[in-house]
Amino acid sequence: MSQMERIYKLDRLFRRKRPPSRREILDTFEISPAQFKRDLEYMRNRLGAPITFDNPGGGYKYASDEFNLPGLWFTEREVYSLLVMHSLLEQLQPGFVQEQLGPFRDKLRALLGKSGRGAKSILERMQVIIAPQRPIDGEHFQAICDATLRRKKLRMRYYSRSRGAESDRIVSPQRVIYYRGNWYLDGWCHEKQAMRRFAVDAVRLASVLEEPACEIEAETGQEGYGIFFGPAEHIAVLHFDAEAARWVAEEEWHPQQRASVLPDGRLQLEVPYGNPQEIIMDILRHGPHVEVVQPASLRSAVAETLRQAAEKYDQPKRSAGSAQSIEAARTARVR
Repeated sequence: MSQMERIYKLDRLFRRKRPPSRREILDTFEISPAQFKRDLEYMRNRLGAPITFDNPGGGYKYASDEFNLPGLWFTEREVYSLLVMHSLLEQLQPGFVQEQLGPFRDKLRALLGKSGRGAKSILERMQVIIAPQRPIDGEHFQAICDATLRRKKLRMRYYSRSRGAESDRIVSPQRVIYYRGNWYLDGWCHEKQAMRRFAVDAVRLASVLEEPACEIEAETGQEGYGIFFGPAEHIAVLHFDAEAARWVAEEEWHPQQRASVLPDGRLQLEVPYGNPQEIIMDILRHGPHVEVVQPASLRSAVAETLRQAAEKYDQPKRSAGSAQSIEAARTARVR
């Protein structure tokens, strides 16, 4: 039994009409006198419990009936889990939960005390290594999450990288997504009258409106590959050599993918996709260990990308000094 579970049961014993004796407590919980002493000190010093010894009754009780254990009472494992959840979210988005959950986190840490399995020890063993990500504005992110959870419309000033321009949007937020190191907002754009996926780092201004957000039913089976909207209109057939197959065979690229082992040990992976942008990036990270078999359009796109990349290495690399000399000579000719 953990210390927290004992304290919860001790609390009930101390409220009995007949106070429990020291011997009764030791026998009930099968603990040593030293452990019981630590439990009493914890309840008195950390939880503020007014525990006293009742000489006439020969047992322990509360000096005041007004004392109550904290309103939220957790087992030791539950406290560990909550602290880890808080730590992971704080690492994914620093500052997001600090203001709202900081005091709660401090109380959880106090419950664990300074034992070898205290909060500091636990959190040092649970870390998130963040992939390269685009920084976001904390206030904008807070407004987006607030509107999403409270089901309110959101006014945004949004920068579209594809068009290189900003625009004002009124959005009914549906969900916030963390994907591959970056945050996205799925929302109904009232200007376009369609669902859109917004990169949170491209939000320049954000404010929550008091108008209720429109509820849009999520479409099932319409997602292609990765983060992009759209139906899965194509099937990518990929062949991975035996070396890469040992890893790829355990990966899920898409919920509806199909994998099979070829006679020569290679792995054939069939992946539905719509927009080819993201699946091309994932194919390229496997370098020479993968070949696109079908469709021809995807095979050509990957081949062209690799060709353009190879061209950058065909010419000898010029040093910074030689590049500066060439630029100086070009400037002199202009003069």
